[in-house]
Amino acid sequence: MTRTPSPMIRGWRPAAEPTPPAHLRLWPLCLVPVLLLGAACLLLHAPQPDTQVFPLHAPVVTPQPVQVSSLPPRVTDALPVGELHHLSVPTQRLMQGRMLLIDEHHPLPDGYTPADTLAVLHYTQGRVLCRDLTAVSGQDTLDALTELFIAARNDRIIQLTVFAGTRSSEQQRILQTDALADFSRDMPLEDALLAARQAVASPECSEHQTPWAVDIRVCPVWNGAPENAPYAASAAGQWLTANCWRYGFILRWPQASPQPHSCRAWHLRYVGRAHAMLMHALGVSFEEYLDLLHEYGTLTLLNENGAPLCAAVCQPAGEHQTSFQLPQAEIDDLSLDNQGWAIAACLFTEPFATP
Repeated sequence: MTRTPSPMIRGWRPAAEPTPPAHLRLWPLCLVPVLLLGAACLLLHAPQPDTQVFPLHAPVVTPQPVQVSSLPPRVTDALPVGELHHLSVPTQRLMQGRMLLIDEHHPLPDGYTPADTLAVLHYTQGRVLCRDLTAVSGQDTLDALTELFIAARNDRIIQLTVFAGTRSSEQQRILQTDALADFSRDMPLEDALLAARQAVASPECSEHQTPWAVDIRVCPVWNGAPENAPYAASAAGQWLTANCWRYGFILRWPQASPQPHSCRAWHLRYVGRAHAMLMHALGVSFEEYLDLLHEYGTLTLLNENGAPLCAAVCQPAGEHQTSFQLPQAEIDDLSLDNQGWAIAACLFTEPFATP
């Protein structure tokens, strides 16, 4: 279903080169005015929360029907027959969920506070390869990453390496400013600003400011430069694309092609096993999945015997809390979607069952 120069590599540096002559070392000083002007432009053109952020509790607009003829045979729009229980969830708790839509049109909602993060290398005790010694991520994400990397090694896939995790707003702004400085060498400042904002998300508009985003690159040689090709170009990338859903990850932009500064082609997001299983079974992107939830209200995935594997329930978010009627199952995620809706997901049985 459808809807509507080399890249800078974080976490890897080439071998040191001989120091250039003094007159060549002075040229970076010429970039200072450009960087200052660019930073000012970024501040002036940054999304304004009072005009661009979708109000957290604004009236929900009736969604346009998703262009899909029918759901796959093993996905239904009803919960399994059985006893339901009532669950009321505070808005602040929902804001910590994994289904927030975050982009230039949907910045992080007012009042969002990311969960605590942990050092990737320390927490995973080396079981997850990571080039950035300071990289951090959420505990749930790191637990799932550990399982994913162990499974990859069991299948003799050893080229996967984490290059980025959770960032602060200031770190995101620095990345965008660096991209602006690079683009401004070859194009007018106005064009460079546009290119930088397209390549690197603005602060408060990046998934990397949550505990759920991670960039994973394919490195043919340990401690060497990563490949700049899409995942489909390597066995390791193909394995990751085919199996990441089993551990709760989705390839966020599966059609993205490598570009200077942009890591969209290697960007994964942890959404939890329930949502990942449903998205895999439906064959849809993150945005398309949200549209389907808005339209159907409930999506349940069944196994080959007709038993439920997982389900997601979506309804308009309440002002202070949202109440769900949920089946007797393990709660996998409770979240807002940053569009005025609240979503609950649950697991019924063995999460590694193949849809």
